Amino acid sequence: MKKLSVAAFAEKAIASRGAKLVSVPELVSEIRAAVPQCEHTDDELAHLVSVIAVSQGRNLSFVRPVGYDFVG
Repeated sequence: MKKLSVAAFAEKAIASRGAKLVSVPELVSEIRAAVPQCEHTDDELAHLVSVIAVSQGRNLSFVRPVGYDFVG
């Protein structure tokens, strides 16, 4: 099975959404679920997602879904 980097996963996830607004906490949770062995902290993942989303012309939301526990 081919390994996918966290950055590549985030790029694909953001591009596939098509929405102009990207929920950073939601995508961090999605990355954690898809790549549980990820070595990055939630803060690092949030930064990575933010940089990629902005570079793709997306807007950012930092509103956390109900029940979300942001451990950074």
